[in-house]
Amino acid sequence: MDGESIVKMITIKKSIKADTRTADGVVTKEQLQQDTLSHMKDVENGCKFLAELLVSAGENHDFTKVALLDEFYDNFSTGAKEEGFKEMDWFKKHITKERHHLNDCVPKDVNLIDILEMVVDCVMAGTARRGEFYTFDVSDAVLRNALANTQKLMLDNVKVED
Repeated sequence: MDGESIVKMITIKKSIKADTRTADGVVTKEQLQQDTLSHMKDVENGCKFLAELLVSAGENHDFTKVALLDEFYDNFSTGAKEEGFKEMDWFKKHITKERHHLNDCVPKDVNLIDILEMVVDCVMAGTARRGEFYTFDVSDAVLRNALANTQKLMLDNVKVED
């Protein structure tokens, strides 16, 4: 997932006076307030960046079901149930092109947006189709990778200015 294609680089300002570990010398109340407000705005912009990625994931969710509708319908209409459906060509394309099927195919750069899309997908599909949510697990390794990759995604899209 390329954050830059969705939003512009996040420019943040140095706020060294907002933390006792980085403040150098005596800090006035006004400096503390100014750097704290600056940090608060930076966090807001970072959250907006992630929110835009999540909204984009939702807008593009299951795009292969429409883009490959003929194949999807052919596989769907064969009457194959859960076991056989996952073996069909369309489903294999679906899980490799879509990022949220983390129990079937994990993208190398899996991130927390993918995890959240999977949660939303399972809640919506389960309640709309079966009338109940079915629980699922994501491995600790996938969660750790998603966290590390989300941190990298943020770092790759942040520029610090004085």
